[in-house]
Amino acid sequence: MTLTGPAIVWLPAGSAEWLEVSAGTIAELLQLRAGVWHRYLPPAAEPAYLALEAAGGIMALPVEPDLVTTMSRSIAAIAAEIASPARSAAASIMSAELTLCVLRFWRLFAGDSERDEEGTSAEILSRFRRLLEERYQQHLRVSDYASLLGMTPDRLHALCSRELKRSPSELIQQRVVKEAAARLEAGSVAVKQIAFALGFKDTAYFSRFFRKHTGEAPGVWRQRVAARARAGRSRPTLNFADWP
Repeated sequence: MTLTGPAIVWLPAGSAEWLEVSAGTIAELLQLRAGVWHRYLPPAAEPAYLALEAAGGIMALPVEPDLVTTMSRSIAAIAAEIASPARSAAASIMSAELTLCVLRFWRLFAGDSERDEEGTSAEILSRFRRLLEERYQQHLRVSDYASLLGMTPDRLHALCSRELKRSPSELIQQRVVKEAAARLEAGSVAVKQIAFALGFKDTAYFSRFFRKHTGEAPGVWRQRVAARARAGRSRPTLNFADWP
């Protein structure tokens, strides 16, 4: 794909194996690792980032030179703060500049596209799953996820109930239970440590939560899985088909 400036280009993870810059070209490259964007973007900018991520594929939008200069300055400011992370307010400045970059690109994308802003049902559910994978340990409410997706809780509930036959709250809880079961099966880490790692501040509450969804306390579940393994039998299954 040949790109000509002045332009702003969105390269999703895995979309390009290499990038060749012709002689005489001036460009800035800002790379953000997948799965960590929420550490740097405030809640107000997350719906914009998710909308860009859900678009899929490479996007190259022609822009005025002044906007390229503005974006370049933001990227240069981020690079300067990365080079001197010990300076006061470095993280806040990086977050602010990154937010401006994302929102500016999103404004172009939203104006250039005639797509429904919320996207199709499949796209919304895919974004919800990605958010849940990244945030399930934070125990966010359904309303929090709906806000990040730019919709009402009722809309999210209707989509999940219609397409997945489960409510958003059920999906959230099931994702936590699946992770808890995997950690219990994987080793001998104390139940208390697993509870804290999954965002539970109270071990007793974690045990009640796990028992409610599996019918067994965490320790009993672990013992039964170990006994089945010694007997050469398959481990018990959880009927959470949406979380393979």
